[in-house]
Amino acid sequence: MDIFEAIERRHSVRDFLERKLPESIKEEIENLSLKSITEKLDWKVNLSTFPGYVYATTRKDFEKQVDYGFQGEQIVLFLTMKGLGTCWMARSPHPDVPYIITFGYPRSRNFTRSRKPITSFLENDVEELPPEIIRIVEMTILAPSAMNRQPWRIKFTGGELCISSRSPVDLGIALSHAFLVAREIFKREPEIVKKGEDTYCLVLN
Repeated sequence: MDIFEAIERRHSVRDFLERKLPESIKEEIENLSLKSITEKLDWKVNLSTFPGYVYATTRKDFEKQVDYGFQGEQIVLFLTMKGLGTCWMARSPHPDVPYIITFGYPRSRNFTRSRKPITSFLENDVEELPPEIIRIVEMTILAPSAMNRQPWRIKFTGGELCISSRSPVDLGIALSHAFLVAREIFKREPEIVKKGEDTYCLVLN
């Protein structure tokens, strides 16, 4: 399964089978080579419950919360590739854990997806964008967000794809999709640049 298929298959799962997860998944998650914006977080895995969950501690400033979403969604997509269901949950075992990511075997593989059209997010005219950029945006807006609000503004200008949101974890999650897809399309890692209070850009030129 490639990154495009993983993004298209990923959906929030809240009903899991009470089926034990293999112990090997813990080591796989903890050893993932995650791309980070500031610093790699120390992700922990709990397999003693159904479903299992992943979490890390981080500071509450905006930049660290963006990185939490950015790294966490890479774990989500890794688990999706493993055939597991996931869900970002706004409850945590510690005040410095903004979200936990629950994961396990989904009870059902069926799902429906409610998404706004691409024009709802873009500050550009779609017809003026290169097909590669449109593809990145299409994959970006499939990212999960709190209450499915999809709170992103996206603009392509001067060879940079910029994503803005006042919700830092949601911003990081969407940025993760954009980064991974851009890396696959252009066969290189785009630079990530913070611009302003609530905007991050991928340098694609």
